[in-house]
Amino acid sequence: MTMRTGSLPDKGLLPRWARIAVAVYLAVTVAAVGASLVTGSFETGLDAVFRERLWLAVVVLTLPVSAAYFAVVFLLDSSGPPPQGGLRPTTVIHYLGFLALAVVNAALFRWMVLSIRKPVPAARPLAMPQVPGVTIHGVTRNVRHLWWTVPLAVLLSFPQWLVAGLAWCGISGCSGGGFGVSTGTEWLAVTMSVVNGLILTVAVFAVRWLYPTRRRALIALAAGTLFGLLGAAVTHG
Repeated sequence: MTMRTGSLPDKGLLPRWARIAVAVYLAVTVAAVGASLVTGSFETGLDAVFRERLWLAVVVLTLPVSAAYFAVVFLLDSSGPPPQGGLRPTTVIHYLGFLALAVVNAALFRWMVLSIRKPVPAARPLAMPQVPGVTIHGVTRNVRHLWWTVPLAVLLSFPQWLVAGLAWCGISGCSGGGFGVSTGTEWLAVTMSVVNGLILTVAVFAVRWLYPTRRRALIALAAGTLFGLLGAAVTHG
């Protein structure tokens, strides 16, 4: 009787690369939040621009869910970075909120990886490696997952659109009415548009719906680029 080697992976366990990515992401975010909290609350001798950029780096690290948090807590409340002179309870709560958002991002990443990942069948002697489920023109049965990954990416892009719309020209828009055109934060709007493009790129590429992989990567990159440009055009109007 022929023995077969190999075993199915634990369905609740992330692959090694995903576990490393989550650990690095959480470690960098915790370090950035701690550094921003200390430099923004105490006199450290650092340049104000550097402290502001460090604070905004925390927002970028916890995207996309931090965009709405950023807009509501900081933009609409006009509180901005915490003033120097000591820690305030509200400041600590605000920064703990960013840590909570990082945990939400890590949990969402874990859920997506486990949802898309397929068990690896037991190895068979002399078996040729094949891509399972490939149909016409390299499209696999996993293409059905795009029905939820793409809408999810669009949904997660709404907060960035809100921030970009405010950052391009201010609360009155680029027409100049109301409070007038406000400039100086266009870089933030560009960043939000790039983030949205990356979100859609990941949503299209992470699903193994097309082989070879380089074709899927090119399509995902094109879709993300067009989505980011579309968002920039809409929010700038």
